[in-house]
Amino acid sequence: MEILIYGNTGTYRWRKALARRKVKVTLSLREDVVRRAKSKLAIEGRSLSDAVEEFLLTYDELDFLDKLCESLGLESRFYTSSEITSNRSTGLKAEEVVREVRDERSNNLSRH
Repeated sequence: MEILIYGNTGTYRWRKALARRKVKVTLSLREDVVRRAKSKLAIEGRSLSDAVEEFLLTYDELDFLDKLCESLGLESRFYTSSEITSNRSTGLKAEEVVREVRDERSNNLSRH
């Protein structure tokens, strides 16, 4: 396992990741766009490869959901439909609560 440090506008966040194999890709991009991007990335101490990889990760929904769950302190796993049903809280049904509140409000208004 390695720890990668990504700079994000002056602040740093730590990301633990298993050592992953890298793959070379060939992209055809506009020269002016690449030049401007490389210039800005150099100021940030990042490479074009870092930026492309970060951009591609935004399309990885599971990675996004894992990070979201981690930041919210939630367990990140799949639940079966029976687990969801069995874990639902039992108690008053919303329709009963709404009816009770509505009736109470109606009684209070009729007294005035």
